[in-house]
Amino acid sequence: MTGISIRAATAAVVAVLAAATVAVTAAHAETVTTASAIGGQITRTEVLARATDWYNRRHDADLTYDWDAKAWDVGRTRQYRRDCSGYVGMAWHLGSDPNTDGLDSPTLTVPIPRADLRPGDLLNDRVNDDGGRYPYHAILFGGWENAAKTTFWYYSFGSTPIDKVTGASFGQATLSGHPTSQYQALRYRKIVDDQVSGTASIYGVLADGRLTYTAVDAADGTRTHGAVTSGASLGFVPKAMATLNFNTLLVTSPSGQLYRVDVITNNTSLAFNAPVLLGGGWTHDLLAYDGRGSLYGIAAGTLRRYAVPVHKPAAGDITSDGVIDSGFTLKTLTATGPDWLLGTTSGGELLSYKIRGAGDWTRYELKSSTWQVFTDLVSPGGGVYFGHNAEGALYRYLDDDPFDGSGADLRGLDAVDAQGWSQVLLSAQPATVA
Repeated sequence: MTGISIRAATAAVVAVLAAATVAVTAAHAETVTTASAIGGQITRTEVLARATDWYNRRHDADLTYDWDAKAWDVGRTRQYRRDCSGYVGMAWHLGSDPNTDGLDSPTLTVPIPRADLRPGDLLNDRVNDDGGRYPYHAILFGGWENAAKTTFWYYSFGSTPIDKVTGASFGQATLSGHPTSQYQALRYRKIVDDQVSGTASIYGVLADGRLTYTAVDAADGTRTHGAVTSGASLGFVPKAMATLNFNTLLVTSPSGQLYRVDVITNNTSLAFNAPVLLGGGWTHDLLAYDGRGSLYGIAAGTLRRYAVPVHKPAAGDITSDGVIDSGFTLKTLTATGPDWLLGTTSGGELLSYKIRGAGDWTRYELKSSTWQVFTDLVSPGGGVYFGHNAEGALYRYLDDDPFDGSGADLRGLDAVDAQGWSQVLLSAQPATVA
């Protein structure tokens, strides 16, 4: 597909690959999620994938709202009731069929503060205020839509078809037609967080040209050490920076020269050799290295790709792969995987790109607003993103599938720091988090 914008759609679970796996597909067919057993532990990613399957099939005749009828789940492992609580039970892969009252059982769920809601949790209204057959309504929490947790999205099977509601807030009078005040936040006892592991190695540049290094545990957001600051300055403040590996940076000067910077140590002190000039004409506003030999740069809205064949490139080693396309007016840029880019716009969009070649790329809108606050966006891989704002805060996000073209599974985690990150430029070593 050539330069065509595709608005993010939630990943669809389309086939059972084996008794223990289901495939979650959208833009990246290789993504496979290990399936839970009926009534067993289940990850948040799988909960949303199962819920998304029914949502994507919401117009099928066997998924009309009917509390006396049932429908198969994605793997045809079990049939579930076609109503709000049945939908939640299906998403959680339960071995029973509780109604909304049963979803509140202490053996099944535990109450949580609304601010602690995470993807796959439940908002449950037990107040039977309309004379219905069961106390209801139950809606499945999809995720927060901003770091401030003021808006969120959810799935609701309260009528035909199943509904996906975005832009919801606890300040509004009703959610899915029921009083917001009546909903209780609940967490399924057997839901488990998707695990990430690894260290994010984040390099930075201060306003005086000195370098910094900070190591952050991607799983919990704690700084394992840093920031360590160099005693010497580069002699200029780079316009753009990309991290090739743990000890090698690429930076551009304001005059358009590309330098390699070899870092000697970044434990208790940070030192580097004199920058090595690689060439001129590098007027890029943004750089990002994908960890697999491709360096991307944007200058005046034009995206170019370069081949980096060695860990320590010399002059002439980095060769152009040509222009990908124009129109890339991004404020930030990072790589999330081989030939996958992530960036934000000054208007607040969070965009993901799959790059295949010249004029051959696909654009996905993960979020439509609020991301303009970040001056830097970096990713060490594994669906972990760090956003740095002008006030010096560093926020951490987890995208359960960074290659599905959807922001539905993207959620904000705890901030690494609320202040103190005074760098004017940040870059993370790619592919260090899984």
